Amino acid sequence: MGDITGHDMRAAAVMGQVRSMLRQADHDHPGQGPDQSLTAVERAWLRLGLETSCTMIHAHLTPAAGGQRQLRWSNAGHPPPLLAHPDGTVERLIRHDVLLHPALPRRPRTCDTRPMAPGSTLLLYTDGLVEQRGHDIDEHTDRLGRQLAATPPRTPLDAVLHTLLDTVGAAEPEDDTVLLALRIPAL
Repeated sequence: MGDITGHDMRAAAVMGQVRSMLRQADHDHPGQGPDQSLTAVERAWLRLGLETSCTMIHAHLTPAAGGQRQLRWSNAGHPPPLLAHPDGTVERLIRHDVLLHPALPRRPRTCDTRPMAPGSTLLLYTDGLVEQRGHDIDEHTDRLGRQLAATPPRTPLDAVLHTLLDTVGAAEPEDDTVLLALRIPAL
């Protein structure tokens, strides 16, 4: 999931380019972590001279023992994903690196992992959901986490997303808002 600076056709076109670059980077680095793919995108970003900034989170999900999945992600300045565990707790996956921007110094990208047990839900979102003028983004992210934790575990994901958008999102959003949820089926 990513978010390009801007709200026009140019931003949409750059996002399309970045998506294609990321897909190619995954194909060029099979079996390596999402941090390697983001590093490849960053190199291409600089070579192409893209003069905008982007936040992005790139994740790989692989099967693990006992119906679990292994989540591996690299975060380039994007809002932290939320991981709702089957016991009702919600974890903010806060580790991140700097966003993609031509003026920022390049540093090695990091990768983190978490097991996702059956019944876990991963929520990715853009800042348009939690960032509102005059309000603390961390308070809105905490509110998002509480709302996600309060959602019954077998609620269909489309209903979860609509509820989160209605209860946490601004009545009149100032920025684009994207939500993506993934649930590991309960055994």
